[in-house]
Amino acid sequence: MSRTAEKKNVAARAGVIALAALVILAMNASVLLAETSSKAGLPDRVHVARPAHGPTLRQADVLICLDINAHDGFADLTPAYSAAFTAAGATSISTCRVETGGGSINFPSGLTPWNYPVVVVLTSENWWDSSEGNGHNIDPTDEAMLAGYLDQGGRLLFVGQDYMWGSHPEMDGPGNPCSEFPREYLGLDICHQDASGSAGGDPLATVTGSPGWLFDGESVPLDATTVFLANDFFGDCADPTATAGYGFSYDEAGQDGVVIWNATRGFKTVWAGIELAAASQTDFHHVIDVLYDWLLADSPVEDRTWGRIKAIYR
Repeated sequence: MSRTAEKKNVAARAGVIALAALVILAMNASVLLAETSSKAGLPDRVHVARPAHGPTLRQADVLICLDINAHDGFADLTPAYSAAFTAAGATSISTCRVETGGGSINFPSGLTPWNYPVVVVLTSENWWDSSEGNGHNIDPTDEAMLAGYLDQGGRLLFVGQDYMWGSHPEMDGPGNPCSEFPREYLGLDICHQDASGSAGGDPLATVTGSPGWLFDGESVPLDATTVFLANDFFGDCADPTATAGYGFSYDEAGQDGVVIWNATRGFKTVWAGIELAAASQTDFHHVIDVLYDWLLADSPVEDRTWGRIKAIYR
């Protein structure tokens, strides 16, 4: 065979392999998490776009959902998060919210990871619970919708200092471990509500990156007066389950776990028990940029797919 013919043959085989990879990727609806050198799952500092495969075309890069119970006295932080995710590389943002007091979040139809690769849930300073007659902070319907999304391989950022108080007030302290959605999906083992112990709340707080994860040693000052309309910080902390880990410690509480990450073979979540948007814009955008990368970091082709591609040429 001539050298020219040999090159053409090699090129043709490479084209067939590439085509086979694309075909098999289209057949696999799920994208598994990348294996990394540490349990923390430290990502490369590159934005990783999830493939737009699945039953429908992508609707938005990020879906931001707000539950302030349709109450004008609580701050709507959707614009702040929209700006931060746009700065982090998201090209399209969709939003949804609780439309009426006591109602559930008006999630869009087709709540799947292929339509919305990342979902953000915000409860801002909403502290109401069912005992106030105003409905849950995040109600069981909301949790069921989010669980269904995560079961399909979703990525979730959940931020709310009073989510546990509004939805699961009984899950507080070592004698009352977390269960259901907080445990199974957010990776919360033991929750410590209002961790600083300040009865009146704290207008200022500082969170520090936990050892061994994305923000190790970084210090981020927070100021509730820059974002909230009526409340100070009543931050929650938690201890992680086996699949989860510490993200930030709460300096004023002297306790780790004001942010918890959870990474399974099927989905990823980050829960924050204090409002991240209360940081300076520079710090807030940095935190969202890093979290966005981590949430999206996937293996572009799972191991079993490569095995099937290689088998074609054995």
